[in-house]
Amino acid sequence: MSIPGETAERRQLTLPKRWRLWSAAGLTLALLAYLYIPLPAPNVPQATRDDCVLLHLYSNGFHSDIGAPADIFPADHPLRRLYPNARSFLIGWGDEKFYYSDGTNIFLALDAVIPPSPTVLHIAYNAGPSSIYLGPNDDVDIAVSHEGAQRFVDYVNRALVVGDDGLPVIVSTGKVVGRSSFLRSRGNFHLFNVCNHWMARALRAAGVDVNARSAWFAGPLIRNVHHRALTSCPA
Repeated sequence: MSIPGETAERRQLTLPKRWRLWSAAGLTLALLAYLYIPLPAPNVPQATRDDCVLLHLYSNGFHSDIGAPADIFPADHPLRRLYPNARSFLIGWGDEKFYYSDGTNIFLALDAVIPPSPTVLHIAYNAGPSSIYLGPNDDVDIAVSHEGAQRFVDYVNRALVVGDDGLPVIVSTGKVVGRSSFLRSRGNFHLFNVCNHWMARALRAAGVDVNARSAWFAGPLIRNVHHRALTSCPA
């Protein structure tokens, strides 16, 4: 038989635990809503038979790079000045230290996602041959309008740092020997802004209605692209 004082003490002990459970459940629901409630589709014209540019997404299941025709960039664009003979560019973005590595160092991976970290763009010319460094296990064409392609270029421009000479700031040689560079970029890398988040936002800028918030890995991102994007110019 309990006495009133014991009952009150037991209630005081159980209430904090109950509040903790409710708080955890509320935070979980809020996170799921943030990640998966659909956002409005990008307000960008879609590709048509007479208005079509093909981008190309490469994936190895963990990281993704995008191939873009060089001629969607202005003739005096920093990337075209860096690689004037390129027919296309292979573009990736990521944490500077981890991107330099072979991707197997778990400590570098943890260091990348926990604190905000400096980032680089990886640019290689002629996307198809250069994608071999990635070892892609999936790749897909993405048809966008010319306006979508221009918005993609604008998105890349917002990330690209250029020097006083108007050229990209090279911080290291790239992963494709003799035909790629790591370039200084804007934006920090962290758990909610990893390389595939950046890539998904690049695709949304181009008009592809993918979920950028939950794009931690390239595998789900490229499946989302297969489901959401036009994979060829309309006939």
